[in-house]
Parts: sequence; C-alpha cells; structure tokens
Amino acid sequence: MPHYTVRAGDTLAKIARRFSVSMDTIVRLNNIKNPDRIRLGMALAIPDLTTDAMDAVPLPVPTAPASPPVTTDIPINRTTLVLPSKEYFPEPVAKDLIILHFTAGRNARGAFDTWMNNPDHVATAYIVDTDGTIYELFDPTFWAFHLGVKGSGGAHDRRSVGIEIANVGPLKPSPGDPSQLNWWPNDWGTRWCRMDEQDRYLRATYRRIDFFAPFPEPQVESVARLVHHLCERFHIPKTVPSTSRREECDLSFFGSYQGVATHQNFRQDKWDIGPAFDWNRLGL
Repeated sequence: MPHYTVRAGDTLAKIARRFSVSMDTIVRLNNIKNPDRIRLGMALAIPDLTTDAMDAVPLPVPTAPASPPVTTDIPINRTTLVLPSKEYFPEPVAKDLIILHFTAGRNARGAFDTWMNNPDHVATAYIVDTDGTIYELFDPTFWAFHLGVKGSGGAHDRRSVGIEIANVGPLKPSPGDPSQLNWWPNDWGTRWCRMDEQDRYLRATYRRIDFFAPFPEPQVESVARLVHHLCERFHIPKTVPSTSRREECDLSFFGSYQGVATHQNFRQDKWDIGPAFDWNRLGL
C-alpha cells in the first residue's frame, strides 16, 4: 500500500483527486478525526484500487440471509452475495480478458463484506468459495476496479471480468515457532497450519515467499467451468500465457493480451494467483 507525505497547500480533497480515490476512504484508513486539519509532513496511507484483502479498508455490513443458488448452464448463485449498483459501474463494456485473483482471505463472505459500502467501486463480478460455490456479485458486462494499475485510468479493469478465488494466499513461518505457518493478518501473526500438515500448503518460492495455501479440488473445478462459460459468453480467446510468462509482470505484453491472466501479470507487488494454482486444470 503506497504512502504520501502531506505537503504545503495540500488538502485531503486534493490528495484524493491526485490518487483517484475517495476522501472518505483516506479518512477511514488513516483514522483521521478532523478531515479539515491535516499536518504538514503527515504520512498518509493511500489505498490501492485492488480487491486484495491485504490492501482493504474493512467496513461492517449486515449479514444477508442465505438464498438458494440459481442454475443456468453452470450453477451460479446470483442471490446471496449481490452488490448494489453504487458499488460498481453499471456501464456495459466489451470484454476480452479474464483476470484470476485470490482474496487473501478465508471465504467469499469476507471478501464481499470488505467491498460492501466501499466508495471506490472496488470488486469483482465473481467469487468462487472454497467449496466450489460460484457467486455472481454483479452482471459481468459491467465493471469495477480490481487491478489497481497506476496510470491506466481503469482501462484493464473495464475490459476484464474479475474472478476472486477464496484463498489466504502467501504463508510465512512463525517467528516464534518455525514448525508453524502463518498468514498475513496481525503482521503475519495469524496461525494457518503446522509444517507437518503438508496438505495445507505448497512449498514453492515466488516473489520472496516460500509457502502458499492450496486450492481445494471442488474450487478449481468451478473456476475452470466459470472460465469456459465466460470465454464463450463474451467470445474471449480460450488462451493462457505461456509457461514462461505466467509468473511475470509485463504490461507491454499483458496490456494488449486477450484471454485468461492473473493479478500478478499486472502488478509486480501481488502474489495472486501464485504457484499453488494449477493452470493446466483450466483445460485451455
């Protein structure tokens, strides 16, 4: 998450416009008591317009009652986790790209609650939960910010359909107990599993992280079915990056790429989708 140091003549409104985020989000993130009084030299955290829970500003929201899923050619639940139109841009846009993310959280509900009432229109059209349930949060012909590519004006957010996969993502050995792996909440102090629970992590080094949480089989199956469904609906090429490009960030290539890509292809500081996801399971 970037930071900005307040300069002479700055106001929160000016800073919000400069970074294309809402002033309300900056106020909440930095726990500012009086938005009209900010100090020269004050360091402000600036939120990225990305769906990653590690960058999110959490807000409490009421729990909606569960509803039965709606079935089309694949089972998609369009009633349980639904964002109101103020949380995304209800503007139909042509799609030529699918972006896979992981939520950096335990479940679909957690991601949904984080995006609810976010004034910056941050969300993805779909979340696939750990049990394989596919939730449609808004019509995928519309769009919301989910990549956070600076200087792009949201161009890649508009042309892509985002799919969040409920997964905690990167893991680190506990500083106080090397036999334990932790995930990021509480400064990487939240227990995930023991090192001898080898089915709960994958050991693979990527962007200075050596361990990642796996994706359950029902979840991977649902992601593959959803990807095929969206490719056919929007006539998106059924292609994935070559093996050599899957873990790299190269905007000169991915800026015009059409097909299926991931957050890590557009942001050097992101781990999703990471090495624990098996690209071959997409069947493309």
